[in-house]
Amino acid sequence: MTSLSGHALTVARTDVTTAHEPIQTTAEGFDARVADRTLTVGIVGLGYTGLPLAIGFATAGFGVVGVDLDTAKVAAVNRSESYLPDLTDIELQDVAEKLTAVADPAALRGADAVVICVPTPVTPEQTADLSFVDAAVASVLPYLRAGSLVVLQSTVPAGTTAGIARTIADRTGLRPGEDLFLAMAPERVDPANTNGWTLLNTPKLVGGVGPESTRRAQLLFEQICRTVVPVSDPAVAELSKVYENTFRLVNIALSLELSDLCRSLGLPVREVVDAAATKPFGFLAHYPGPGVGGECIPVDPLFLSERARREGVALELVDTAHRRVSERPRQVVARVADLLAARGVATAGAEVLLVGVSYKPGVADLRNAPALDVIRGLRELGAEVSYFDPMVPDLEVDGTAVKVAAWSRETLAAADCAVLITPHGRLAGDPAWSAARLVLDTRNELAPADNVEVL
Repeated sequence: MTSLSGHALTVARTDVTTAHEPIQTTAEGFDARVADRTLTVGIVGLGYTGLPLAIGFATAGFGVVGVDLDTAKVAAVNRSESYLPDLTDIELQDVAEKLTAVADPAALRGADAVVICVPTPVTPEQTADLSFVDAAVASVLPYLRAGSLVVLQSTVPAGTTAGIARTIADRTGLRPGEDLFLAMAPERVDPANTNGWTLLNTPKLVGGVGPESTRRAQLLFEQICRTVVPVSDPAVAELSKVYENTFRLVNIALSLELSDLCRSLGLPVREVVDAAATKPFGFLAHYPGPGVGGECIPVDPLFLSERARREGVALELVDTAHRRVSERPRQVVARVADLLAARGVATAGAEVLLVGVSYKPGVADLRNAPALDVIRGLRELGAEVSYFDPMVPDLEVDGTAVKVAAWSRETLAAADCAVLITPHGRLAGDPAWSAARLVLDTRNELAPADNVEVL
């Protein structure tokens, strides 16, 4: 079985146009298969972006085959058990007859359209790690046929889809844009979004290799997205996605600078931002915190910078913003140490309780979570670290377990310092905070009190 996590897999060239019966290659035939729901969609990767997409197509009436090498995920989908906070078991049960999950990419043999939804982390050199994308493409190649539609949804540096087009042509003999169709349609999923944005109402970008690739991908996604926006080239879609999150990174970095200034001035930073946000144009509120996490904001700007370096273009503002945000967890650690010292407590041996460790409220996701670096920094100073997070039942950092604490007035009172990192649910408004000797509020969300300090 092909590994979807390996590097640069070698796939022997096969004449897939004769190895398998071609599907309907005409535009009219493709449109008819979409209209009468006889088209089969394959989804490679059933994570935060792939599973919602699979459910979306299945809900729209398409037969869907989801491929993931994580057999636990495959089994959960086939039992109609959700492992994502945004999806319920009922949603999976409703599409059980249309959605099948498998671990073997050979199940893609009968798929008319294949959407690749695998992660793109970064390497230690801060460049895009495309090994998952490369492996996913390699796993799909043996099952492509004349008329197949392949869509890349993974976030990638500009030019990646063009490289995939060359790989497909070299290894299969099929010509993307002519007898096989290839497009880029970047994901825009926001886990645990509380403002009503879903797969259905979030506009979808689509850029294909050639106009027919764009048209077919647009038609397919119009079945599950209210608004599909075609762009002129796959690289436009690729670059647009990373620019979206670079915009957020830069503005978050600016909010951190404002936060530092407001603390020096003795002003509430959230009130300042909220006041600025009353302007009805030209401003978008960003709020400071302990850093940023997830697989988008801390990662995507690196893809933009990587591509810029290859072109000899310096993105100094982006690089500075990334460095500023990356340093924020260390600033949290330094602030804890300073506050403890001001109270005559040494950080070494101090009991520090972190409240919320996932990267954002409402999710259990720990990818690039700032809390992990905060824990590392506190441990380096000798602090005894424990945590409470209703979404994360157990936690290891660098192979060492972090002590789990209960949420109670007694727990807060016993800690030398409690640090609010991620305010799940109504945590920020819980009266139990008053029992703590010292609280560092990294989100500026707690009510002012004698025992509360802001980052």
